Amino acid sequence: MQFAIIGRDGPEGQVKRKLCREEHLKGIEKLDAEGKLILAGPFGDQSGSLIVFEADSLEAAKAIAAEDPYVKEGVFESYEVRPFKRVFPK
Repeated sequence: MQFAIIGRDGPEGQVKRKLCREEHLKGIEKLDAEGKLILAGPFGDQSGSLIVFEADSLEAAKAIAAEDPYVKEGVFESYEVRPFKRVFPK
């Protein structure tokens, strides 16, 4: 199953990003190495990020999100994990 993490940066998001970006990227790279990453990146308006990946269940996806340094260190003021259905590209 695919899931999306939609993270919305808090007022200090850009500052905090710089402090924990390396650790955040390690987690993204791990998902990629496992063949689970679909896409990931920040929004162009610097309001947050989108990460789309595969997980066994919503609970597993929420656990992955909860361990992300951007969540743990308060880069994201709020975030949600939602089921995602990729249509394109096939």
